[in-house]
Amino acid sequence: KTTQKKLNLWNRLRFPPIELMGFKADLLHCPDYLIPPTLNKIIILTIHDLAFIRFPQFNFDWFTKKYTKEVRRNAKLAKIIIADSKSTKDDIIKFFKIDPAKVKVVYLASDSRFKKLANQEKDKEVLKKYGIDKKYILSAGTIEPRKNYPTLIKAFNYIKHNNNDFNYRLVIVGRTGWKSEATYRERELSPYKDDILFIGRVSDKDLVQIYNQAEIFVYPSFFEGFGLPPLEAMSCGLPVIASDSSSLKEVVGDAGILVPSEDYREISKQISYILKNEKIKKKLKEKSLKQAQKFSWEKTARKTLNIYNEIIL
Repeated sequence: KTTQKKLNLWNRLRFPPIELMGFKADLLHCPDYLIPPTLNKIIILTIHDLAFIRFPQFNFDWFTKKYTKEVRRNAKLAKIIIADSKSTKDDIIKFFKIDPAKVKVVYLASDSRFKKLANQEKDKEVLKKYGIDKKYILSAGTIEPRKNYPTLIKAFNYIKHNNNDFNYRLVIVGRTGWKSEATYRERELSPYKDDILFIGRVSDKDLVQIYNQAEIFVYPSFFEGFGLPPLEAMSCGLPVIASDSSSLKEVVGDAGILVPSEDYREISKQISYILKNEKIKKKLKEKSLKQAQKFSWEKTARKTLNIYNEIIL
């Protein structure tokens, strides 16, 4: 049995190379930052984001140091780097001093199961399972500092405080990540905490239902390498409010409303604006569906295959 300790030692010694264990290939695509010990000189490395460099305060010090060192080394070793967005490409060039021609942008996509459901396909029992018993504002993602949930909670508090007839819940989907204490503390301090639900990680099947029955999706993340949750929400036809930062400007584009990530008053203003204007809400739903069509796994696969062919043919 291979333990994490053995894997760490193998990676540190860089021996034996995977070829001595029977693995041979014309090229080696490493899809998640790290390159195993290898003799292969034709390496493609995917770097999803450099959040650990951009926002070291959101990570543990050991993690930031370790990954910065390893990913910088691997970026130099790779023949081609695939970035999830133009924003990530810019960061790779800036922080690692990489030739721009070496970095290719290949967008991700949401799973095909994330789609707009007909009214008869919506299952209210799913909402009951998670204690969602009235209209709700939705957000999704790991509970960690980068997702900026405290600001979203402040925006929700601000709307509730200034509108007695604002009868909505705030529902946040996602597992608990590191340094999540500030988010949960913000919820506990809220005078409206009973209307703020953290429902944890859910199955994709349930998540499709939760997206489709929400009123609006809000994603105030400080930084994303791509940003799958807003794309999933748009694929389900939800109006989207997102931060005007990093890759979110590419993914959401002009289909949603982009706001400063730390401005809870502006976020609350835009939430209220959409919820009070059915015409605007309908228009944003249509724009979301149209924007989501720009991304597909088939396009991702074709572009990746083209990169392979450029290198080995």
